Amino acid sequence: MNTRQPLESWMRLALYATAVMNIVGSFSFVPYFASLRTQFGFPDTHPMYLWILAAWIMAFGFCYLWMAISSRRDRIFVTIGAVGKLSFFAIIAAYVALGQLPLLTLAAASGDLLFGIIFLFWLAISRNE
Repeated sequence: MNTRQPLESWMRLALYATAVMNIVGSFSFVPYFASLRTQFGFPDTHPMYLWILAAWIMAFGFCYLWMAISSRRDRIFVTIGAVGKLSFFAIIAAYVALGQLPLLTLAAASGDLLFGIIFLFWLAISRNE
């Protein structure tokens, strides 16, 4: 039995899911959609920073989508994705703990925690392949 097949199946599903999360989520940082940021408790800032966030979040989303479609897993990119997702969650958690962001913001970032853990798990168990 090919033990790699189940690993690739759930990783492909995770990549599709995080691609959707990133692409859709990037719109919440587009300056014109302040109501989306407010809904999730994210603070407003200068439009330039919002455009940078939106662009990078969307770019990562399309990279995750490409990896899911192509079945090509770039370990460096998955590592950067895991670090990015876990650090995003950690920063949000710190600001929630300091009382500077509402708990709702942490809930909105929980998908990043989940996918960061999934990426780390994949990196650990696929290391020898």
